Amino acid sequence: MKRLIANFMLVLFTSITLASAAQAKPITLSWEDLIPQQGGGEFLVIPVNSPTIGLPKKEDFEGNDEEYAQMVDSYEIKRYSQPQGASIRTDLDGKIVRVPGFITPLEIDGEKVVEFLLVPYLGACIHIPAPPGNQIIYVSKTNGISLDKLYDPIWVTGKLKASPMTTLLANVGYRMQDVKIEAYTRKQ
Repeated sequence: MKRLIANFMLVLFTSITLASAAQAKPITLSWEDLIPQQGGGEFLVIPVNSPTIGLPKKEDFEGNDEEYAQMVDSYEIKRYSQPQGASIRTDLDGKIVRVPGFITPLEIDGEKVVEFLLVPYLGACIHIPAPPGNQIIYVSKTNGISLDKLYDPIWVTGKLKASPMTTLLANVGYRMQDVKIEAYTRKQ
């Protein structure tokens, strides 16, 4: 009887360990994987009255009211030039994923970027128009990335949320927080 219980406990422990390992291994996604198949997913709808992430507070802005309004308008115009009509994959919500990309900074703390948009190509949302919202991931609560690494591709690993939002630079379909960030290499 003791042997039967011991074997049962061993099988149970092994099953739990294997299940935990399977859950912990992230799904590696390409940017195309974030686009739903024809007719799938959920249309990217930004909630009404949602705050604009990354927008400086008026009281922290160093210009006058008119200059602040002009800055806000210029970013809104840029956001409206972003391709519209995107859908997001809600089936990926809550999954641990790994995505390669480039950083578009939203918040800098000292010499580190601590909040950013992960985008599929260098310069997206800043130097060239933003991609569709299903091709942008808002990343927050990071330990920071050195400013001298801004032009380097990275891997970001964490729990993906299919959660539309507005940022200063673009409408976004996904978000991640408390992520692991690694230098990009092809063989990963």
